[in-house]
Amino acid sequence: MQIHHWLILLYAVVSLLALAAIPMSAAGWITPDPLSAIPAVLFGVPWSYLLTELFGSQSPAVNVALLALAIVINAGLIWLIGRFLSRR
Repeated sequence: MQIHHWLILLYAVVSLLALAAIPMSAAGWITPDPLSAIPAVLFGVPWSYLLTELFGSQSPAVNVALLALAIVINAGLIWLIGRFLSRR
């Protein structure tokens, strides 16, 4: 398995944990924290900011879905860059 595959796997696991902290905090399963979405937003930068500004939704479910989409975009970019560099 190539290094970029490991990077994508690590990024996906940590990002899923960051996304999972949002509803867990809202439901009170972990210590409620109004800033629990910040790690997920940072894992999705710059797309998380662009998507939330573009759609401007007030729905928490839509915003979490947009964060997930931003993280998927970044994972795809990591995959593309790794694939490009492995061919060199």
